Amino acid sequence: MPKLSKPAIGAALLGGAAGAHYLNKKRNEDPTRKPWDPKTDYQMHYDYVVLGGGTAGCVLASRLAEDPKVNVLVLEAGYSDDIPASMKPALSSSLYFSDASWNLTSVPQVHAYGRVMNQPRGKLLGGSSSINAMMYHRGPPSDFDEWGTLGNEGWDYQECLRYFKKAEGFNDPNLPVGHPKGPLTNRIRKPQYETFMPEYHGTEGPWQITYHHLWGAAEGFIRGNIAEGVPFNKDFNGPSTLGVNRVQTFIQRDAIRSSAARAYLGPDRLLKDGKPKSDRGNIRIVYGAHIVRVLVQNRRGTKVAIGAEFLDTNHEMHRVMAVKEVLLCAGAFGSPHILLASGIGPSPHSTIPHIHTLPGVGQNLADHLGVPINFRCPPSTEVFDTPRFHTIPKVLFEYGFRGTGPLSSQGAEAVCFVRLEDIAPDFVAREKANGTWQDRASGPESPHVEVLFAPSYFRHHRKTKRDRNPDAEKYYSLIGLLLNPVSSGTVKISEVKNGKIETLIDPNFFEDEFDTRVMVEIMRFIRRIGEKMRLDPACAGVEVNPGVKNVPNDDDAKMQEYVKMHSSVYYHPTSTCRMGPSSDPLAVVDARLNVYGIERLRVVDASIMPKLPAAHTCAPTIMIAEKAADMIKEDWAEESSRVGDVPVQSKL
Repeated sequence: MPKLSKPAIGAALLGGAAGAHYLNKKRNEDPTRKPWDPKTDYQMHYDYVVLGGGTAGCVLASRLAEDPKVNVLVLEAGYSDDIPASMKPALSSSLYFSDASWNLTSVPQVHAYGRVMNQPRGKLLGGSSSINAMMYHRGPPSDFDEWGTLGNEGWDYQECLRYFKKAEGFNDPNLPVGHPKGPLTNRIRKPQYETFMPEYHGTEGPWQITYHHLWGAAEGFIRGNIAEGVPFNKDFNGPSTLGVNRVQTFIQRDAIRSSAARAYLGPDRLLKDGKPKSDRGNIRIVYGAHIVRVLVQNRRGTKVAIGAEFLDTNHEMHRVMAVKEVLLCAGAFGSPHILLASGIGPSPHSTIPHIHTLPGVGQNLADHLGVPINFRCPPSTEVFDTPRFHTIPKVLFEYGFRGTGPLSSQGAEAVCFVRLEDIAPDFVAREKANGTWQDRASGPESPHVEVLFAPSYFRHHRKTKRDRNPDAEKYYSLIGLLLNPVSSGTVKISEVKNGKIETLIDPNFFEDEFDTRVMVEIMRFIRRIGEKMRLDPACAGVEVNPGVKNVPNDDDAKMQEYVKMHSSVYYHPTSTCRMGPSSDPLAVVDARLNVYGIERLRVVDASIMPKLPAAHTCAPTIMIAEKAADMIKEDWAEESSRVGDVPVQSKL
């Protein structure tokens, strides 16, 4: 018998894995999740029409369908997230420029040398929760208390904490493998970095929060921060965000991504013995549905949202009606786009009938900018290695049979959160003396800066080979995020061209020079951490990009040039349909997320955040949707008690 080569074995394993995935996918196809079928879909009535099956849309659909009398329609432009690159944590960045992404870009950034920046957003069920880095971080409590003080009753931290905990299925890392809620993998424990505060976590929610992989170099990053004076944080989702530690992740116990789609619309939630649960309502998910506009009618002097129009996979237009409400869940870019395309916005559009004036639609766009520094490290450093064909079988075996190895890593496994007065006191004093200091943090426990540890060469979302790895060496990257930008931008829409309307995203980065100066201080701080890591044998990396000789620490001009040329967004756009009181001229929704001036229309996603939190925004978005679902149920229970047995339709 001829001896099999390593490449042949690798090819066989890859082929077998692909075949098994295909058969499993066919076996589990759900007839309620497919493109629009006019013959059957027009026969149904829908209580709620959810526009967008992303992070928030999945939560809303699942929670609203807890009422067995309810029918929910979800219109999703993409398809299922049950694809290997979404399920396996380490492959997430391969989706940023794929069919699973909207592949959006900004307009040229005037204050960043005219750069056009990529804006990866998920275009599949689960939205960006199905393509992001799975970092579970809620943000500092004072950020949510600030939402309340801005005039949004019921959005203080204690109220939000209820819904963070309701969503969360936190897995105690101390549980053994055999425990019903213990790990389903053979992961290596790192108890010193798996500390947490139980009173701040929920254990019965659908969204699994766990610890999995931790690179040796990530441990070195934590030690490097501590050596630099950054305190160890027992639990980033506890009373304070400040400090350094590994991150909690939304990865299932079996090392598969716990996206919003999998957590809220997976079989465990919807099925019993392979059949829909009788105590739940119906959820119809339409794939390939591109939403065109919200339908609004003027009834007895009141503007009421009655449904939506969308294009199906054959580019045919369809119209669906909502008995109760239209729920807009298309994200910080999609939701303002749809409102503007519906004639709801600051001013009339040249090619779209104007229905309602709302000055805040598409305003207040904010995101977290990150500046990367790359370090080359020795072959012995534990980071992602350059893939080689003969190593693939081992990697697949570790993940497929043990739930361990590189594929179980979501990448940015360790982070630190710090305040500027702690890392750059001279800078803060100088800015205050000059009268140019601007502190947008919500309080003394809210950070200004985050530094991510990435166990690879990471730049510009890894779009090109040059951005991934310039050679076969090992690298890690430190990426500094500006958490409280002063500059803000807009989302607008283009003229109708060839039947299409483009989303015009202008974050307006670096419009305020204070942001530039802060980013320079972040770079200096990163370099100090990098120097501590260089002395740690588990890391031992040397800065290669940009390199201290090319961009010296004492050359402000070169530092600012580097920041503006190489910063990228880090996937947290918010606030384009801001929540606020009626006295706020730029508020789009009220505290119950109703769109001002349009009845039976709500926005439920990251766009309603009054202000960009110092957080990774997936967890706050799910919290918002959890709270919104309860508010919707409460409002309709009150409506039913008011009108008795009169059908809802008769009130229109």
